[in-house]
Amino acid sequence: MGSEKLLGSLLLISLAVLCEGYLTIPHSCPPGKHVFTNCTDPCAFNGSITLCESKPDSQCVPDYCGACVTRFYDDAGKEIRCELESGIICEQKTHTISCSSGLGIRMTEANFGRTSKEKCRHPYNLERLHNATDCKSPHSLGVMQRLCDGRQSCTITVENEMFGADPCHGIYKYLEFDFKCVSAKEVNSSQRNEGGLLFTIVLLLTWKAFGIF
Repeated sequence: MGSEKLLGSLLLISLAVLCEGYLTIPHSCPPGKHVFTNCTDPCAFNGSITLCESKPDSQCVPDYCGACVTRFYDDAGKEIRCELESGIICEQKTHTISCSSGLGIRMTEANFGRTSKEKCRHPYNLERLHNATDCKSPHSLGVMQRLCDGRQSCTITVENEMFGADPCHGIYKYLEFDFKCVSAKEVNSSQRNEGGLLFTIVLLLTWKAFGIF
């Protein structure tokens, strides 16, 4: 009888491990990432199978750290970026922006929010997650310039916290951006100009405070 109980326990443990493998709900998440345990599987929501538009044969894996989203992996286990648009990163996703050797990034435009119902659709595909098309974070460009300008590459994970606040609660958002790859000389010149402008503004405000200007 003891051996039967042991066998039953082992079977239950095996099933639990197997289920955990399918659900991929982690026991712990990275610091600052809350694990969502009440999510419906975003890879198979309402009977529909979520596919990667750019590589439909890739494997869909749910990610419950920070949100209920999907990640896609190729046969070698490398994560695939499925957004078709080159200058877009969906919320909770990570992407590396880079230039060729000897060139640096200069961000020219950026917005974290949502201005289209079609871009970066959430795996649940519910209309209420996409129905705000005038969602813009005013700090988007400044944040991206601080993170990327002057670097050959920068890795971005798109989250509300990096932009200071959620610009539209309950909406699945994305970061849309545009940048140029410029020479080190152009990067340094741009940084000097921005620094000079900031110094001038501070100087004028100081003069005005003392009644000089």
